[in-house]
Amino acid sequence: MKAKFIFIAFIGFVVTNICSCTKAGTGGNATVVCKVFNTDNSNAPVNGATVYVKYGQSTAPSANNTGYDDHKVAAANSNSVTFTGLQQGTYYFYAEANVGTATAPAPVSGGNAFSLTHANRNGTSTATIAVMY
Repeated sequence: MKAKFIFIAFIGFVVTNICSCTKAGTGGNATVVCKVFNTDNSNAPVNGATVYVKYGQSTAPSANNTGYDDHKVAAANSNSVTFTGLQQGTYYFYAEANVGTATAPAPVSGGNAFSLTHANRNGTSTATIAVMY
């Protein structure tokens, strides 16, 4: 009888821990504002960038902009995009933009990992993305 009680308590403990874990992705209350800067140009803001996000990963899923879970495009006069409804966890953000002109394009890109902590799971955090030529 005692062994049965211990087994049931153990199963309850395991189920509780599995259900209480959160995984990076949508379904939470956090907001991450991604700001894009060009490190090759004195950290100048890069307006109009496309920012990609990979949930639950600290490395790029590919060598280009494929394999990401979501993306947003910044306004032409803004260097930031906002991802809302995120859960606590690790994210990889990657940005691409053109800082040149139509006749002389100068593409920039870059990315970095970002950890959304337990303390910030219900608030707004800022992730800085450094891009370069």
